[in-house]
Amino acid sequence: MDQAEIGAAPLLAEAVARTGLDDFGSDSLHEGLGFLTASVREGGASGDLLDLHRKHIADALDNRLRLIDYAKRHPEVTQAPISRPIFMFGMPRSGTTLSSYLMDQDPAHRSLLLWEALDSVPPPTSATHRTDPRCLAMVAEQERDFAANPGQLRPHVEFADGPTECIRLHAQDFKALFWEAFMPVKAYSRWVLHTDMTSAYEYQKLAMQVLQSQAPGIWSLKMPSHAIHIEALIKVFPDARLVWVHRDPHRSLASLFSMKSRRWKQMTGDANLPWLREHYTVQMAEHLNRPLRLRERIGADRIYDLKYADMMRDPIGTLRGLYAWAGDEFTLQAEAGMRAWLAKNPQGRFGDHRYQLEDFGLSEAALRPYFSDYFDVFSTEREP
Repeated sequence: MDQAEIGAAPLLAEAVARTGLDDFGSDSLHEGLGFLTASVREGGASGDLLDLHRKHIADALDNRLRLIDYAKRHPEVTQAPISRPIFMFGMPRSGTTLSSYLMDQDPAHRSLLLWEALDSVPPPTSATHRTDPRCLAMVAEQERDFAANPGQLRPHVEFADGPTECIRLHAQDFKALFWEAFMPVKAYSRWVLHTDMTSAYEYQKLAMQVLQSQAPGIWSLKMPSHAIHIEALIKVFPDARLVWVHRDPHRSLASLFSMKSRRWKQMTGDANLPWLREHYTVQMAEHLNRPLRLRERIGADRIYDLKYADMMRDPIGTLRGLYAWAGDEFTLQAEAGMRAWLAKNPQGRFGDHRYQLEDFGLSEAALRPYFSDYFDVFSTEREP
C-alpha cells in the first residue's frame, strides 16, 4: 500500500483478511476513520511516519474485531453492570496520570492497563492481570527501549502494566485525541472536537464489561479529554463518579505545547507552532468550559475537585479526601502501596521537563479570554 492508498476501505479490508472476522459491531468507526486517513494524506505523511499510522490503525481495528467477536460468543458479559466507576479528567498535563497510578495501587480498584487496552481478548483473570504473557512481552519491549535510550526526556510515560487513558479504547472507535499524537491531523482534530462521542463510550463500556468478566473491581479510569466529551460520558455512565483534576491552565498549556512540539518536530521535522497556537488554545479552553457547563447543570456536588498543587504537596492526604467523597474505604494496604509507588517513581525520574509560555509565542494576557470563565469560578493555585 503506498501513500495514496491509505484510505478507510483498504485498511478495513486488510483487518478482515488478517483476523478472519468481519463484524465491527457498528458503523460508528467509519466516519472517524475516514477523517483520519484523509487528514494523514493531507498532512503528507510518508516513510516511517506513514507506517506508524498504518500500524496503529491496524492494531485498533484488530482489537475491535476480536473484542466484538468475544462479546458475541459470551453474551453474558454484556449483561453485567458497571457500577459507579470513577472517571478522572482535566486539562492535559494536569496530574491525572499521577492520580491514576496511585489509585492503581489499591487492590480494590480496577484500572485499565495499557497492555489490555491494546490486546483485550481473551480477557486476563485477576491472577494474570499483570503476569499474562502478552503483558510480560510488552513490559520487556518497553524495558529494552528504556535501556537503549537512558537519557531520553519522557514527559509522559505509561508503563505497559500500568494504567492507561480511556483514549486507547476510544481510538478503536476512531473518535480520540490519540490520533493527534504523531503529527497534526487538522481536519480530524476539528471534527473530533465537536462530534457526538456516544458510540466511543458505548464501545468503551463493552470493553470494560469484557475485561471485568475475569478481573473484577471498582473501575478507576482517567483521560484528560473526558472533559471535552463529558456529556457523552455521563449519558453512557449515568452513575459515574467524576473527578476534575485542576492545575494552573497556563502551566498545563505550556507543558502540552512543549510535549507536542517536541514530538511533532521529531516525527515530521516541524514543530507546527502556528497550528498549536490556533487549535490547541481553543481545545484547552474547552477542557475547562465544557465541565463548567456540566457542573452548572448537574450540581457541583456531583464532581470532586482534586488540585494538582495539593497532590504535589501531600498526595496521600489528597487521595484520602477523594476516597472520603467517593465513599470508598482508604485502607492501610492501599496507602502502603501508594507510598511504595511514590518512593519508586520520584518526580523527574524520566528527565526534568522545563517549559514556559513565551517559548511558544504566548502570554498570560493573550490567554485571558480563553480562561476567564474558569477563573471566575476557581482560584486555582498559580505556579511560578
